[in-house]
Amino acid sequence: MTKPAPQDPELDALIGYQLQMARLRLMEAAYAALAPYGISPARVTALALIRAQPGLDQSALGRALSINRASAMKLVNLLVERGLVERRAGRNLRSHALHLTGEGETQLPEMIARLRDSEAPLLADLSRTEHAALLQLLQRIHEPLSCD
Repeated sequence: MTKPAPQDPELDALIGYQLQMARLRLMEAAYAALAPYGISPARVTALALIRAQPGLDQSALGRALSINRASAMKLVNLLVERGLVERRAGRNLRSHALHLTGEGETQLPEMIARLRDSEAPLLADLSRTEHAALLQLLQRIHEPLSCD
């Protein structure tokens, strides 16, 4: 388990710092929870995006994950090699539509359940109301900016 950082009043007052410290603890728990699958939380996110948008192409997946084309290709290749994702004919000859395989459809809910379980001890001190409020606030922070 990650040791708490020394207290610094200026850092303690920064939202970004608090989010990063919480992220470190959550990611440590997530990696441990996913160890039996040999997969990272980021790859589970990719699988969830593909499930949510069947036929998504590699470029769109890369944009959604904020990774470059080469990294997106490596990620998709790995998921294909693991038998979790398959490439099908895309909207043109230069693209492939990504879909979960039967194995991907089976394993993804299990992985997400393990992630949920890994968060529980870290969030145990929050009431249901606080948990819901935290989730809502975090979602508002990462919503796409409106282009009014």
